[in-house]
Order: sequence, then C-alpha cells, then structure tokens
Amino acid sequence: MTRQVCLWVPNWPLAAAISEGLIDPEAPAVVHDARGVRALSPAAGRRGVRRGMRRRAAVATCPELVVVADDPAREARVFETVLTGLDEVIALPVIIRPGLVIADARGPARHCGGEWELAEALTGAVVRASGAEAHVGIAEGTLAAILAARSQGVVPADQTAQFLAAQPMTALSAVTSSARLARDLEELIELCDRFGIRTLADFLALPRAAVATRFGTTGITAYDLARGHDVVMPHASSERAEVGAGREYDPPLATSEAAAFAARSLAEELADRLTGRSCTHLLVTARTTTGTSHERTWVVAGADGGGRLTPAAMTDRVRWQLDAWLTRRGKDAPDGELSYLELRAQGVGSGDDRGTPLWGRGDDRERVDRALARLQSLAGISRVNVLVEQGGRDPRSRVAVLPAVAPHDGLRPVAGSWPGALLGPAPTVLLETTVTIQLFDSRGEPIAVPPAHRGWLPAPASYRLNEALPAIPPQGAVVQWAGPWPLLERWWEGLPERCYLQLVIADGPPLLVVGARGTWRIEGHYD
Repeated sequence: MTRQVCLWVPNWPLAAAISEGLIDPEAPAVVHDARGVRALSPAAGRRGVRRGMRRRAAVATCPELVVVADDPAREARVFETVLTGLDEVIALPVIIRPGLVIADARGPARHCGGEWELAEALTGAVVRASGAEAHVGIAEGTLAAILAARSQGVVPADQTAQFLAAQPMTALSAVTSSARLARDLEELIELCDRFGIRTLADFLALPRAAVATRFGTTGITAYDLARGHDVVMPHASSERAEVGAGREYDPPLATSEAAAFAARSLAEELADRLTGRSCTHLLVTARTTTGTSHERTWVVAGADGGGRLTPAAMTDRVRWQLDAWLTRRGKDAPDGELSYLELRAQGVGSGDDRGTPLWGRGDDRERVDRALARLQSLAGISRVNVLVEQGGRDPRSRVAVLPAVAPHDGLRPVAGSWPGALLGPAPTVLLETTVTIQLFDSRGEPIAVPPAHRGWLPAPASYRLNEALPAIPPQGAVVQWAGPWPLLERWWEGLPERCYLQLVIADGPPLLVVGARGTWRIEGHYD
C-alpha cells in the first residue's frame, strides 16, 4: 500500500456552477441530472430538498428552487483552477473525477515537513488559486485516503485496517469515477444489503474468488478498495506497462472543437492498440506552438463498467481537459495553439485479471461503442444521435433522440407509476411519419374517433389506407381488435385527446392505431 493524499472539494458540481455565475451562492439551488439531484446548496437543504430527489419532487418541495443541468465539461473546465493550485505543492495528481484528486503523499510530506503541514499547504494553495474550500485527508490506500478527506484527518498506517473495516458498504461510492461505475456500485451495495452484508468487514469475509465470479470487475474493484489497496494510483512496471498514441498537428488546432475531433481519432487508435487488454489511467499530454506542455492523469478504471478503456470514455476526458486548458489559456496567458496531442494508457494489463462476470463480458456493448465512435469521427462528435428509453404513456413518448455525447440529459424516469399508460408489448416499428387510415364497421359505415370520456366504439370490420405503406395492403379485413384505450394528458399544453387501438389485419402485420382530432392514424406495427 502507498501513503496517499486526497483532496476533495465538497459539492463540486454546485461549486462549478456558482463559479461560472449560473447560481447565486445564497439561493436555493440544485444541480440535477437524469437520475436526480446531484448537488444542492445549503439554502435548498434547509427547505427540504434532498440529494437523489427527482426534479419534479424537488421543485414541489421548494417552488423557488433554481435547477441547473449537470455538465461534466463545465465541472472539468472550472476544476482546472483547483489543479493549478495543487501544482504548487504536489506533482502528478491523479483526477478521479472533477472535485476529487489523489496523489502520492510521501515526497510532498517530506518537503512540507510533515503530513499535517502538507494538508495545510494544499488547502491554502487551492484557496489562493480558486477560492474553493477543499478537504484533505492522508492514509494508506485509495479508499482510506478518500474517506480521511471526508473527515479532514490523517489515518496512521497501523490503523488503516480498523478504519476501513468499520465503514459501511455505502462508503465505496466515494471512489466512483463515472456515472456508470456509480450505478454498478449502487447495485452491488443494494444486493449485499439484502444478504446482510452492510460493512466492509462483512464484505471482506467473502472469498475473493467468489466475489470475482459473482460480481466481475465491479466486485473485485470494491473488494480491493475495502482491503486498502492502491486502486487509483498508477504503477509503472513490466507487468503493467504503458501504451500510447500521439500526433503532431500542422496547421495547429486553435479551437476546442477541432481538438476534440482530433482526440476522437487518437482515442480510436489507442483503443485498437489496447484490444484485449485493460488499463487503469489515461495520461493526456498537450503541447502548444510555443513549446509549453500540459499534462493531466485521469482515472479510467471502471469507466465503462469494467477495466477496458473505450474511445467514448477517452474522448470525454480529453475533451473536458482540452476545453479547460484552452479556456484558461485564453483568459490568462495566451501561449500559442495546440501543436501536439498524446494519449497514453497507464497500468495496462491482460484484461483477464479481473474475473468474469456471471452475466458475461459485454462484447455487444463494446461493438456498439466502436460503431458509435466511428460515426462520430466521420460526422462530428455533436452530430451523432442515439435512441434512449425514457418514461411515458405511449410508445412514441417513451423514445428520446439525444446527442450521443450527452444521452441522459432531460429524460423522464422509466421507473415509477405512469397511470393510464398504454399496456405492452410496444410496437416493433414506430413510423417516423404516421399514415392515415379509415376504419369501417360490419355495415361499411365509417367509425369516428370517440371522445376520451366515452371510450367506446363499434367493432372494426375493415380498413382502408389513405397513403401507401410497405408490407401493408391498401385495404382489407380486420380479423381481431383490442381497445379502445383513451388517453388524456397535458391538455394545458394543447395536447389532444387520443384513443389507441390494436388491429390484427388479414394480410399484414398487426397495427397500433391512434385516433386524435377526428382522424385515425397508424402509429406503428408489430412483427
């Protein structure tokens, strides 16, 4: 184990928003993502808002609440001012996430005259550089150092095991370096709680091999953290070497958008060289036309839910870092344009030393990520969209089209109650543009769209399309039908009353039909 120093800025997402003038420090405010409240101001806490609350519940609790969407790029950009202060005291800090940094404590402690003196020097340097109030902790191993920072203390080396053993399982969430790893750890902690495993001592009582078999990379990472191992700090050795990719740019890159595009290409090259192997850290090195160099090390172990470093995970971190450098350079000390960029994966291993999850390795997810990365390199990072599931009452509202760089912004929660929702299964195909259809009863009379409050209509016996639609005959018999399901929502926004039907036709796929404003339209069809 290595003696490590951790610097933690509480509520960093909120502090970054305040720094950029988006929030009044005295106002009740929160930073919110698709899952819930990530950070909140003291004023919001006094009014009953709590971390993890959904946006609607938080606003209902405090109507005057200021809600700001989370922005990883903003958090990384502003955090560079904190790192500038750190550079005065320690060398080569490792960024777990914006707001949380760790480094080797032995050399800096000797230079400052002791560990308490080191902690005091770090907090003073950060205040001078950024004005942020930081907490510093020193201990053996990654998790112990981070938890020591939470209590602003120094844990003696011979007390590390006892210090960690008494911690609850929820303490593991303090080390998360990405939203995906946070979700994986949350699931692990919840499952352990069901089996009565509530402290790190209980968790360590399990055999490591059994943890690897049942929980894969997430379980082993948690197990090593609980044992006090150096999960975050990079180690240079023959077993865990480095793999890199770098490139000179002529003409130099003048904007963060151009630099981000270049980073995507380098990320793909590095990912190809890492095929079949895992790594723990990403070292980003940039050099300007005047010869000035910038370096930052980011934790990437677990960024994709495992140990593999995907192009998407690399590009995100490089984009955040380049944005921070270019923004700071423009304000403080212009020193040329970006002429060289290098990405280096540190702590490279075989990729098989973390165990196999019970549910497999997720190769399909990796193929999807590679295809997405390729499309972004061709069309541009911000021009590629993805389909994401969200909450809603009808099939069309349950699918959102969002940029791939931020696929979880502004989504309605899938979980929870949606009264009046159309029951499954959902159509296999949703038409991009709905097609009008006429319905007739057994006497050949047209069937009108019923009002939502009535919810009754005669049995459809036949249909006729007003527009051509592949694989569906222009007219024919209705063999079976189900419904109607009336839906009335958000009338204050002008959303019309709707009525849904499921039709089984004689010579085509089953149809989902919706009636609104007096017209029946085909919404989609089933396989």
